[in-house]
Amino acid sequence: MSARISGGKQRGHRIRSGRGSGLRPTSEKVRAAIFSILGPDLEGARVLDCYAGTGALGLEALSRGAASADFIEADDRGCRDIRQALRELGMEEHGRVYKGKVERTVGRMTGRYDIVFADPPYDDDPWDELLTRFGYDGLLNEGATVVAEHRNKRVLNDRYGRLGVSSRRKYGDTAVTFFRWDGKDG
Repeated sequence: MSARISGGKQRGHRIRSGRGSGLRPTSEKVRAAIFSILGPDLEGARVLDCYAGTGALGLEALSRGAASADFIEADDRGCRDIRQALRELGMEEHGRVYKGKVERTVGRMTGRYDIVFADPPYDDDPWDELLTRFGYDGLLNEGATVVAEHRNKRVLNDRYGRLGVSSRRKYGDTAVTFFRWDGKDG
């Protein structure tokens, strides 16, 4: 299985993954749409890629100008694949890979992020807990964006703490909800 970086300095580079069929990477079409919406917010951003899988979202962000990307992935092989991709792309010093379940690992993160990608397996439903944590825990910089990719039948709340919906998009079975840290306590 492979994905291709669709923009930035590493455009066209293939991201390979030897993992099995349980992996559902974000399609190139959806990824391109996400990055088109994020646009200039990527330049110099600190990025967190939760449920990283192949690392395609975080790697794409680095290719498009993000300053750094942290990846959280529970699978050993997935972590190795992301580290290998960082080496192949010459981005080792800009990315860190954390092995563990997102719901536990994110509580130990010490950085503050400008953009967070969350794309859990569709059969999981961590949204209320995870987005509430992002809405209150001090992990986000002012004006940060959380990009939540989920099954289009799952409608996420309009507000989780200081995160409010800024946009909702649908692409076939996939929905992407964009949240913005607006400082208002909801």
